[in-house]
Amino acid sequence: MTEPLQVGQFAIVDHEPVDRGPNAGVFHGKGPADDRAELFILAEGTTPAGEAFAGHVVSAIGQAFTGLDMSLTGSLRRLFADAERNLADWNRKSIAQHRVSIGLTCFGRRGDQAVIAQGGPSVAFHYHAGGVTPYFTDEEHGRPIGAAPAEPQLTRIPFAPGDRLLMISTSALAELDDELIGGILGLPADQILPDIYRRVQHIRHLTVLLVTGPGGAGAESAGESAEGDVLIDATGSAPPPPLERQAEAGPTYQPSLFIDDERDDVVFTARRQLLEISPRRQMEPIVPEAVEAAPAPLLRASGETTATLARIAADTQARAAVSLAAVGSLATAQSAPLANRPAWRGPSSARPLEPALNAGDSRRHPRRESFTRGLVPPGTPPTRPEVLNQDLPLVDDLAAGRRARVANATPVSETIAHEAGAAINGGGSLVRVRDSARGRWKSGNTFNRHATGAQLPPTWLVIAVGLGILLLLVGVVTVPRMLEGDDAERYVELLDSAAQRLATARVVPDPGEKRIALNEAQAMLLQARELDAANPQADQLFNEVAGALRVMDNVVEPAAVEVVATLDQFGEKSVAVVRMSIGPDTAFVLDTNSSQVIALPLDGGEPRAVYTEARDQERGRPLAIANLDASDLGGPVLLIADSLNHLWAYSDEDGLRAVAFNAGSGLSVTDIAVYGRDLFVLDASQKTVFRYTQNETGFPNPPAKALVTDDLAAARRLMVDTEIITSDEPGTLHRFINGQVALTLSQAGIDKQLVAPETAQALSKNEVALLDAPNDRIVVFRRDGAFDRQYTHKDFRAASAFAVRDGEVYIFSDSRLRKVTW
Repeated sequence: MTEPLQVGQFAIVDHEPVDRGPNAGVFHGKGPADDRAELFILAEGTTPAGEAFAGHVVSAIGQAFTGLDMSLTGSLRRLFADAERNLADWNRKSIAQHRVSIGLTCFGRRGDQAVIAQGGPSVAFHYHAGGVTPYFTDEEHGRPIGAAPAEPQLTRIPFAPGDRLLMISTSALAELDDELIGGILGLPADQILPDIYRRVQHIRHLTVLLVTGPGGAGAESAGESAEGDVLIDATGSAPPPPLERQAEAGPTYQPSLFIDDERDDVVFTARRQLLEISPRRQMEPIVPEAVEAAPAPLLRASGETTATLARIAADTQARAAVSLAAVGSLATAQSAPLANRPAWRGPSSARPLEPALNAGDSRRHPRRESFTRGLVPPGTPPTRPEVLNQDLPLVDDLAAGRRARVANATPVSETIAHEAGAAINGGGSLVRVRDSARGRWKSGNTFNRHATGAQLPPTWLVIAVGLGILLLLVGVVTVPRMLEGDDAERYVELLDSAAQRLATARVVPDPGEKRIALNEAQAMLLQARELDAANPQADQLFNEVAGALRVMDNVVEPAAVEVVATLDQFGEKSVAVVRMSIGPDTAFVLDTNSSQVIALPLDGGEPRAVYTEARDQERGRPLAIANLDASDLGGPVLLIADSLNHLWAYSDEDGLRAVAFNAGSGLSVTDIAVYGRDLFVLDASQKTVFRYTQNETGFPNPPAKALVTDDLAAARRLMVDTEIITSDEPGTLHRFINGQVALTLSQAGIDKQLVAPETAQALSKNEVALLDAPNDRIVVFRRDGAFDRQYTHKDFRAASAFAVRDGEVYIFSDSRLRKVTW
């Protein structure tokens, strides 16, 4: 079972760090869980608007990958073609300032196959067996996608357990070199991205994607150092789980603790302040002298409840005893006979009083006793106090003292404030325990009185609300009927207009105008069906229009498509074929990924490389190939033009050899073609097609200019027979007759315009066929430029080359050479 890869990433978007940026993505293809392809994408913009558009491209090709079920290299080529199509569509509809181009890096893995696909500015670093190998795009594939054809540079790599692949935006190369990245990738897995971030955090836009092979050594915990000291304390977030637990939890890991966040800093600071607050100083015990001198509210607030209440009870008991003794002496004095009273010789104010009541008198009411008397612990009744030897104050004196105390009494509000301030300053509680659980509030129908006393809304407000409700009801009743009437009129109008367009399409001779009329009729009928889906008139007309469009599309499926040869396991790198030429018994393909030409026997033999780039032997990168049947060089040969302006010939009998070629100064080969014994060379930079004549040594004579026109400035493919036909990069076809008359093939009647078509192939005197790879089809045009038919098949997906010889059609797709039977 294939273990999933582990992924880590971060991005910097307009100087703001984020865990996951818009320009990177991870996607999975179809298939069972143990054999699904994995795709990792990183894109970067090369224009001011490209950085914002790169995320859209990543999302689009990622979603397309989830629906593909083909070989890994075929899927990657298909995705790059989709990316180029998206960019071309955007640029075609945008002004110059809004046009976009990007660099794209993809890493795909399926089973034991791992392939890096690159186009435009791109860089990837592979950490394997303790060393790092950088992968950059070469000159041909380094042009940004959107400004040049998107043929990916494919590289197959061994991706063993523990390997790491770093995909990073090229803007980081100004800060990081190969040696430094090699040292960083050798660190534990959880330290790689933090180390890179610290070095590149000043860059405005950056995306980093790290892929780690399964079974690698577990990373150290982000919260521990090498000695085991805890790096993240209780004031911070919890450390991330180890890499082993992350692998068990899922195929990805995301170390994000290294990215500083302002909100995290605020939380960290608050937690640190909480821990640094010193504990509250405990209150010192109160000395007995202070307790005796402090007021009762302060004593209760300070918590000395038990001792205070006991002291209050003792004082109250003593005062009660004194009072009882005084009352008893007063009563005794009043009840004794005057004759028995001793003579009082002192002042009358000092006359003693005798008690009038016994201590146990039953007339005492227990409910009138004070709260403090109730705190006296029950026991034996107190004994009768002794009679005082001095009289109590007179009534007048008691009354005067009472009035003085009332006059000097402190208001209740001041008492409460005094007690509250004392409680706060003393550190005690402001809440006192109530002696009863009964409620304090009495309803007294308070709420009902407030409710009945509220004011009614004003009259104008009542009238306005009533009018609003009336208008709402009228609108609910009348508006739907009005809309229904408008919809019915609109429905009839759409049907009439669609019928007119259909009648026009049936009589107009121009295929382009016919398709425009049918498309307009179809759009109108779709709108009419939305207005009234139950009416069958729109459906009947729609079926007629759709049938007419199907006839115009003229989609035909080939009778048979069979595999002739395969390059799936050929060479160390995956094959990227861009040109193909068919000989008498061999097909030759040009592989730009390895800069070689490969021969594929049509009888099913083993493929072999017949030309490879070798600078020491003055063999440059192959640019174009063509088969020359009428040759003075010893039979049919394959002609190969390289980047050094050399011309090479190959045949099975004589092998590879250089032939004479008068390139001249300033020649830049764009494409070559042969017709009869002559060689034609397209130089788009000079807007010229040169014609060379041959002899037994090759083409030593100076060339003649077969065609010079500004229409060749954007040409990329050349076909020559009795006419010259070129296909341009934007998809335009040009036809030149006798080297003078220029005709742009209108492609009238086609459903979708061509996108970067390959070399035109002559099917007959009146028809030419072209491979439209982005749309997975082969399109046939009449020589006057009108569209005739198109061939589609499931094996045409990811096609890259197309050739016809003696009526036999060959197409190269998905690393296989296939023969097509119409």
